[in-house]
Amino acid sequence: MRPRRATVRAPEQDSTSNDLMDVTATPMETLLKRFQSFRPPTLKGTEYSVDCESWLDDIELLFDSFDYTDERGVKLIGHQLQEVAKNWLITTKRALEQRGTEFTWKVFKTEFYQRFFPVSYRKEKGAEFSNLRQGQLNIEEYVAKFPTLLRFAPHVAENDETVAD
Repeated sequence: MRPRRATVRAPEQDSTSNDLMDVTATPMETLLKRFQSFRPPTLKGTEYSVDCESWLDDIELLFDSFDYTDERGVKLIGHQLQEVAKNWLITTKRALEQRGTEFTWKVFKTEFYQRFFPVSYRKEKGAEFSNLRQGQLNIEEYVAKFPTLLRFAPHVAENDETVAD
């Protein structure tokens, strides 16, 4: 028989919440519960590339808001993937570990882009970046498009001076 976990009522500082706090929870369990309380978006992996891009942006904004380390992000991300995306993550992570590659946030993003952004999509976005002109866009629209497209043309922005040109 499994021992029952002790629970205590969390202090109700200016709150009407009746949530119970699990005093035996590990720091990672507590982190995951907090993260999940903000209802982060999930990804099935069957969405269009633009939806995958939006999902990643939303996840990164959430991570930035909480000042999560890359290590925490890598641990939390698997909980937001479902179906095709979760299977992809498990397979990719195993393959990388077998090759001795540490599964970092940077590695996750590289692998994620390769899997969920087909070469044709990346080329299209890279070309769109190369051809970006203000034209009919107001300055706010133009400035907003720049970093969005830049992720598909990283060779252009090797340093801040290149981006400013």
